Amino acid sequence: MRRLHSTLALSVLALAAHGCMFKSDHLKLLDDQKSALDRDAATSRATSIAAEQKRCADEKSAYEAVDATREAALVADHDRTKKALADLTAKGGDCAKSLVACQADANDSRSKLERVTASIAKVRDALKVMSDAGKLQVKVARGFLVISMSGDILFDSSKFELKEEAKAVLSELAGVLKSMPDRLFQVAGHTDNAGADDLNWKLSMQRALSVVQFLIKTGGIDGRALSAGGYGPFQPVADNSQDGGRQSNRRVEFLLIPNLTELLNVK
Repeated sequence: MRRLHSTLALSVLALAAHGCMFKSDHLKLLDDQKSALDRDAATSRATSIAAEQKRCADEKSAYEAVDATREAALVADHDRTKKALADLTAKGGDCAKSLVACQADANDSRSKLERVTASIAKVRDALKVMSDAGKLQVKVARGFLVISMSGDILFDSSKFELKEEAKAVLSELAGVLKSMPDRLFQVAGHTDNAGADDLNWKLSMQRALSVVQFLIKTGGIDGRALSAGGYGPFQPVADNSQDGGRQSNRRVEFLLIPNLTELLNVK
């Protein structure tokens, strides 16, 4: 553009110097130069506009690429969050089901325990008069409710025939047991460790049978509610090296048999 202006100026000066430029020629020359200037300006503007448009297009493409990347990242984050929430919801549902099941089991166990406790309390209450009179003891041992009676009250030494005074106590006990027809009892004989084990075992069994037979035949207990067992000297409750301990070990026990339908819903 500057070269064109310089050329124009030199031409005008040259023509003026020679004095041969006419007005019409001068005007035509000016018009031509103006047209050339306009064309150059138009070309320059077009080039600038094209460059600016390209720059804008490039920036737009760059922004669109960034936006696309961000959108893809946001979609991925959304999908991960949605999946995590779904997993937590599923786990929460499983936990809720497990909690409900545990609560049901706990309630069932509590109900069973309450039934067993009520049964034990009923037996204790029924035997309270005899227990307070010292005729027997009621305790929990080896997982059973145990009614224990001294063997020396029931039998003479080394004998299995009931004493006469023992029959009154057993008759009183039979009246209590008949008030609980839904309960089962095992009559268990025990001895001290004096003498041979096999003889003591036999003696303990014979004593248990004597008690069972009396309760059935004389006491009127249903035979289906009673069983007999002999344990000899093998379940002592006291020290056999002492007279008092041996006396405590010579005993007859009534074991309340647990009702499995109360504990396990067995039918």
